[in-house]
Amino acid sequence: MEWQPNPDNLNELMTLLSNTQSNDNKVQQENNMKLNELRKVDDYINYLLYVLINLQEAAGPVRAVAGLLLKNNVRQDFEKIPKHVLEYVKIQSLEAIGDNDTLVRHTL
Repeated sequence: MEWQPNPDNLNELMTLLSNTQSNDNKVQQENNMKLNELRKVDDYINYLLYVLINLQEAAGPVRAVAGLLLKNNVRQDFEKIPKHVLEYVKIQSLEAIGDNDTLVRHTL
């Protein structure tokens, strides 16, 4: 069975990802702190991947931010991430490489 997000956690993440587009420095700082805290959550990578690939209705820039955070987290925590999670990320990303959104496609 494919991984499915908790709707409340997904909504919270979507709010944070949307706030990355804010021009307000205070909002940006608070947002970055919360996103950094989420790195400690075990399935944070799955949430980012889900937003990037499955939330076609979300704005392209929001999905692209999820992709960039995903890339950075994998790069920084590569040794700590279970192999099955890395394989899941790889397979899902390759399947989505032809996304209709140009920004998302370039991020992938």
